[in-house]
This record gives sequence, structure tokens and C-alpha cells, in this order.
Amino acid sequence: MYKRISIPFFLFLLFVFCGCAAPVIKTELDHLYENNFDGFGTPEISDIKNRGENKSFPYTTFDEVWNSTIIVLMQCGIIVNSSKDSGIITAITTPPISIFVERGEVITIYLKWMDNLYRRSDKPGLATVKFGSYDKMKMANAFFDKLSTQVYAKEKWKYLYKDTSKL
Repeated sequence: MYKRISIPFFLFLLFVFCGCAAPVIKTELDHLYENNFDGFGTPEISDIKNRGENKSFPYTTFDEVWNSTIIVLMQCGIIVNSSKDSGIITAITTPPISIFVERGEVITIYLKWMDNLYRRSDKPGLATVKFGSYDKMKMANAFFDKLSTQVYAKEKWKYLYKDTSKL
């Protein structure tokens, strides 16, 4: 009888004395959340263009691509910073991204992952979450697919949109 009681009791004591909760590990992103993103800096345009994924959008305007990008990012996460003059949008998604919309005959969008925000505060060399290059490529393709649909939807499916200017 003592064996039946002692094993669960021993396990209960082991659970209580070894600790129930894991220590809280803070990252750079946690600190930004706590400070309402005060002091948050966006990457430089050259950094976004050199290290990011890109996709071109022909047969459309800068405003259409910009507005579509905002709509898609609103569905994915929190937009922290956007400037139409500079063409940069920063959003907290999984992982956080920074986007540069380049003006020209063909509008090009550059997307840079900011997974450095997952670095630990106590040990900056370690990250709490890591994304491989294949995962980043899959996420970028999914984002660009959503964006392409949003940009070209009015042209592809005109019958779904009613012209309200003639009403």
C-alpha cells in the first residue's frame, strides 16, 4: 500500500521542487512590444534591396501596388511603420518584415525578413526562433501570391466589381 501512495507523492514533490514554470526569455521583439515600438528603426533601402526577395509587377501603378501591399499586410500582422514617400513599410508578422516598393516603369517590391528581432537579450548570439532559407522562400512566395491576387484582381475579374461612378 505504501508503494501505491509513495510513487505519486514522490512525483508530486519532484514537480513542486524542480519548478513549474520555465524562466522567461526576452527578445528584442519583446522589448519593442513593451515600449510600443518606441525607438524602432527600419532597415536602410540598400539593405532591403541587397538582402531581400523581390518580385516585379508590370502593367500597374505605384499607388495600386502600394495600396494592395497595405491591405495584404493588414491581414498578416501589425503595420509598425509606413512611408509612401520613401516606399518603405515595416510590419510585425511571423517573422517581421520590411518592404520597399520601388517606383519605375515596372513596380518592384523587395521584402526583407527581420528575424534578427528574435535574438535573446541576455545572449545576443542566440535566437529563440530560427527560420531556414527554404522556409523564408516559401513564406515570401505565399506573400507575393497574395499580393499579386490583390493587385490584379480588378483587372482579371472585372465582372465582380460594379462601376459606382455611373450611378
